[in-house]
Order: sequence, then structure tokens, then C-alpha cells
Amino acid sequence: MDPFLHGKKSFDMADRKRLSLLWTLVLMLLGTQSFAAHLVGGELTYTCTGSNSYQIKLVVYRDCNSTGAQLDQTASIGIFDALSGQLLYNLQVNKGATLPLPANTGNPCLQAPPNVCTEYGHYMTIQNLPPRASGYIISYQRCCRNATITNINNPDDWGMTLTTQIPPNDSCNSSPQWDSFPPIVLCSQENLNIPVTCTDPDGDSLYYSLCGLYHGGGKGNGGGFTSPQPSPPAAPPYVTIPYKAPNTVANPIPGAPPLSMHPQLGALQGKITVLGQYVMAICVEEWRNGVLLNTIRRDYQFNVTSCQAAIWANIISEVDDPTQLCIGITVPFQEDSYNATFFHWDFGDPNSTTDTSNLPNPVYTFSDTGIYIVTLIANPGWPCADTDQVAFHIYPPINASMQWTGGICDDEQGFVFTAAGTWYADKTIEWTFGQPGDANIASFSGEFPPPVTFNQPGAYPITLYIKSKACEETIVDTLRVYQRPRIDANFDGIVGCQPFMYTFDPLSSASTELYYLWDFGDGDTSHAAMPTHRYTQPGLFDVTLWMWTVDGCIDTLMLQYPQAVLVNPRPASTFSISPTVTSIYTPLVTVSAQNFSFQEQYFFTMGDSTLYTQTDFFAHQYADTGNFEVLRISVNQFGCWDTLGLWVRINPVLNLWAPTAFTPNGDGTNDNFRPFVTGFNQYALSIVNRWGQEVFRSQDAREEWNGQLHNRSTECPQDVYSWRLFIIDFGDSPVEYNGTVILYR
Repeated sequence: MDPFLHGKKSFDMADRKRLSLLWTLVLMLLGTQSFAAHLVGGELTYTCTGSNSYQIKLVVYRDCNSTGAQLDQTASIGIFDALSGQLLYNLQVNKGATLPLPANTGNPCLQAPPNVCTEYGHYMTIQNLPPRASGYIISYQRCCRNATITNINNPDDWGMTLTTQIPPNDSCNSSPQWDSFPPIVLCSQENLNIPVTCTDPDGDSLYYSLCGLYHGGGKGNGGGFTSPQPSPPAAPPYVTIPYKAPNTVANPIPGAPPLSMHPQLGALQGKITVLGQYVMAICVEEWRNGVLLNTIRRDYQFNVTSCQAAIWANIISEVDDPTQLCIGITVPFQEDSYNATFFHWDFGDPNSTTDTSNLPNPVYTFSDTGIYIVTLIANPGWPCADTDQVAFHIYPPINASMQWTGGICDDEQGFVFTAAGTWYADKTIEWTFGQPGDANIASFSGEFPPPVTFNQPGAYPITLYIKSKACEETIVDTLRVYQRPRIDANFDGIVGCQPFMYTFDPLSSASTELYYLWDFGDGDTSHAAMPTHRYTQPGLFDVTLWMWTVDGCIDTLMLQYPQAVLVNPRPASTFSISPTVTSIYTPLVTVSAQNFSFQEQYFFTMGDSTLYTQTDFFAHQYADTGNFEVLRISVNQFGCWDTLGLWVRINPVLNLWAPTAFTPNGDGTNDNFRPFVTGFNQYALSIVNRWGQEVFRSQDAREEWNGQLHNRSTECPQDVYSWRLFIIDFGDSPVEYNGTVILYR
């Protein structure tokens, strides 16, 4: 592989992860005790807004990883007479929004470690202060500092005083204003040159220096001067916090060369050599015409830790993104750099004087094909600028394709394959035809493979691989071989009796949908794949089948089956019965067969287990009443059966007998009464006493009267009772009978 193909970067993402872990360990060492307090520092400035009004601005910095108190919602700002120290005003100023401090190191080439968190709050108010002969001192106090500070003794016992001064008889002076936030960390073993500058709205001369830390507040209760938040703050002068030896005001943080402040440029310079947390103060004096007007101070705690270069240049190469390989002479480039904000590209095109770009993700058109070394510089001009170089193979895309000719039906084939695309003379072309054993050849190297035949119908993946220069392309297409449509049915010798039903199965097969047209020889047709047809007339019929496909292996078949179906007639003889309805008194009927053929065999079943064979006229006498189906069953010389049935009804005769008396005494003899009737369809009996009151009613000819009222527990007295019986006989004629019966007790 080309040594530049993936770049020359030795500091990869794994290194970045190890760096992040290192920073986390450093913070654990520095921050295990940082939760004891919260105060990081602050600054106090003012701006004259005219008419003796001054906008006072207090900024307080807090460690937001601390478990100490949050930023105060109200700050107590005291205004004193500069000469006597008399308290003139005690301002209660509400806090504005709490904002995160930007994570910077003061050096754009160095990166602050993760999870370092400082936030700050603004307290702003406007106060009218008329000119005063002695001037004003403005002060704010707060306790306490983080216990992990290493350059003062007992750091969490010390507080902070921020102070500034309005000159005597001031006509509208504004204090210097800080240009930027303090860096969140200082990097050890790095040559520091961090601007900590101010701008003076009045154009006064500024002088920068390291100065002493002022103490303020304490750990006492209440709101006095020794409380964490004095209200009002104590009057000047203020106590200076001593540094722990060997640290001093002039050299507050160990270093070689020692830390110093450039008096005119306002640059913090030196090289810090010891990790830790340190607090220091930076003072800015405001001079006008040789007179010192005011001094502002920034009291701030710095985390000193190991820092690493924060910028990596990285080009997304053809290996990272293969879609960039072999796309022609116009290439979109992408950077994947780390912490870079501006760029410079050099595309290495020797035939062009404009082969550069400062866009993050440019598009460049090369003058010719070939291999080019592309260079990316991240943050050019910075001391920590980083460079990446990657080789790009600028060739046209292959745009591979394949074509083939040959018959797609399984009995044709002989496929001839041709490759198409863009390639150079030293190209490599490889073919693969399905899986091993699918075709007469499994694979072939070269542009023109010999004719290919597959062993059976099916869908086969055809793979074409082309390599030319550094360009590679693989395409896969599918070739489908279709079965030739077939009909394997043989419609011969189909015989049946009229009417004849038959299902025609063509035993057909194909790889795609089949369409059909049947002609059954009797004037009927069908488009069904497997139709069922009914022949209603006897005869000999030809059958014709057309079958075709419209896709795949397109073919049309027409098969004729002459005299394929023979339909024989069924026996057509009839018979009659006389009479069809009679009574049991005259149960004799006669049967006569008509239009019979002597070639037929037939017999009669009379419905009462009686059988008559090969007779065309006979008489039959029934022995019982009822409905009887008489069947004539025939079979002709073609073996075709026919069955014809008629019904005979033998009715019973209507008869009635009724007792004239009964004795319901429970002796088992003549205990009940009912009329006895035969030969009827419907029955209704009603019995009444001499006063016409009904004592019994029934529609069941087998139900008897037991001498009780409606056959229940109340006994009817001995007497003569009248009965009325309504009958509908088997001829559906109504008949009514009346009579009397004597009930004896």
C-alpha cells in the first residue's frame, strides 16, 4: 500500500482517548478536595454614564463542581469616603444570569482538560455619586476560598475583597474594563504568554502588575465583617493574605522562569513547573497626566495542569471513505480535524497554480489523472498548526456493466457475456456464473468468457469484478433461465354416461404464468387451467387445448385430441302406476313399463322389500298402510344406469269405537275413557258435564280421561257426560262425532 494512502498521523483517536483519561486523572487529583468551598475569584469595575451616575459591575467566579454555596442572589457593595473610610452607601444588588466561563487556557494551541467547570454571576447597578473632594472607594467582600489552594496557608479560612476607587472631584471617569475572561487553567511546562489586558474608556495609561490578595469576610455567624457575606463590607484599609513560602506576591506560582506580568503589554509570562491550584491577584493601575487615578484588581484561582496540543489535522482518505476512490478528476475533499477552526489545502497538482483552498471541505478538479499527494494544514500560522498528507488516486470511475445474448428458455441458452466500462490496459476482469455446479463453467478470467449454459431453469447471480489501476468495482446481476412450457396430459379413451362430468387436467408446467383456451367439441369453451365440463348429450367429441405464456420463455402450444370423449346414452324407458293412492281395503296397484328396450336389464323395487325383474306389466298388493317409493332401475348395453321413482300411498280406513261407561276407581279395570279411532290425520276431543262445563280436552288420540277435572286432583261426580270428537281424515276431510259416557263411582 502507498505509504501516504492513509496519512502520516501518529497521534490518532486512541491517543485522544488516552489524553482524555489522563486529564480525568489529573482532575481527580486536583479536585478530590475542591468541594469544600466554592469561591474562585472576582473583579469590580465601574463606568460613568453621565450626570454623576456610575454603573457598578461586580463579577464573582465560582467552582461549579464544588458542593459549597451557590452564587449569592444579592451582593452587598459598600461605597466609602476614600479619606475617612466612612460608609456612605450599602447597595444590595441582585444577581443576573449565572453563566459558564469559557474553557480556555489562554493559549489557542493548548486545550483545557475536560470536566473543569467555572461559572460566574454579574451584579450590576447604577448609583448617583456627586463629586467628592476625597473621592470614593467601592468594595465587595466574600468568604471563603477553596481548601485545595496550595500557595496560601489554611486557604478555606481566607476570604476575598474586591475594591476600586473613584478619583477626588471626579468629572466622569470610568475604570479600566477587562478585555477577556481569565483562562480556566494554566498549562505547566509550557512557555506562557497569556494576554490579561484591559481597555480604558477614557484613554488613560494602564500599568499591569502582580499584587497582593485582599482578605474579606470570615466563617462567623450573622452579617458582620467576619461573616461569609459581610453586609455592609468592612471599610478600608484591607488585610493582605500572606503567601506560603517560597511563594511571594512577585512570584505567586512556582516556575522557571518565574511567573511575571509585563507592565505595559499586560501579558502573563513564564513557565509553571508544579501542578496544583493557585490563587493570585492582577492589578491594573489607571494613570492620567502622571497622576494615579484608580487601581482595579482581578482576584482569581488557577488550576495548573498538564496540557496537550489541541489541534490535529486529518484528511478523510480513500480508505476512510471508499466512495472517494476513482470518481473522476473532480473530487470533494473532507477534513476530520480536531479543534481546528481554519484550514489550508494544497492538492499537489503540478500543472496548476491555483491548486489550493482555504475552505474546510473544498471541491477540486485535477488537470489530469494520476496519483496526487494532498496536504491539509489545520490552523496555519499558529505555533501548534498541524499537517496531514494523503495520496489520492485520481482516475475515472469504471462504471462497470454487463450484457449478454442467448435464449432464455432452458432448451436454448448458449449465453455470451460482454463486459463494459472504463479501464486501462492492465485491467483485471473476473466472472462468476452462479454457484459451482450451476453451469458448464463456474468462473472465467478475461473480458470474453465462452458461451455459458445452465443445468436447469432458475435465477442465477452473475458477478463481474473489474480492477484497473487503484480502481475496483464489482457488480452483480441476475440471469433467469425459464422452463419451456409443457403439456403432459393425454386425453384418450374418456368414456362416460349422459350427462357426463369430467375434469380436464393438462399436467402443464412453465416458469411463468400460463394462459389456456379449451374447446370441448360440443360448442363450449373455457379459459380455466383445469376446467370441469358437463356433456349433456351422447356422442363422440374432439378436445382441443391452446396454452401460451406472455413473459419468460414465451411460447404457444396447441394440442388436439380427436374423439377424446365418448358419452353413452342412459336408459330412457318410463313406467306408470295405477292407482297411486288407495286404501288398505283395496291395496292392489298395477305397474306398466313403456318404451323399454330389450337390450336393457331392469327391475322394480316396490318400497316394501318386494323385487320384480325383467317384466313390463304386473300387479302388486301392499300388506300395510303408508307411503312407498317404487323404483325402476335400468342398465343398458353401454353399462349406463338410470333410476326412475314414483310414490304410492296406501291410506288406512277411518273407524271409531267409544265406550259408554267407565269406573275410575283405581282397580285397573275400565278406569279411563277415550274414543278409539283409526285412519285420521288430526284429532281433537272435548268432554263437558250436563251444565256445559268442559272437564277434559286433548289433541292426543292416546290420552285418556281419568274422571278428574282436566285429569287433575279434583274428582268429577258420577254423572252422564257428553263428548265431541273432531277428526280430519287421510283425505283431508273434516269429520265430527258426538256421544255420551257414564261415569260410575
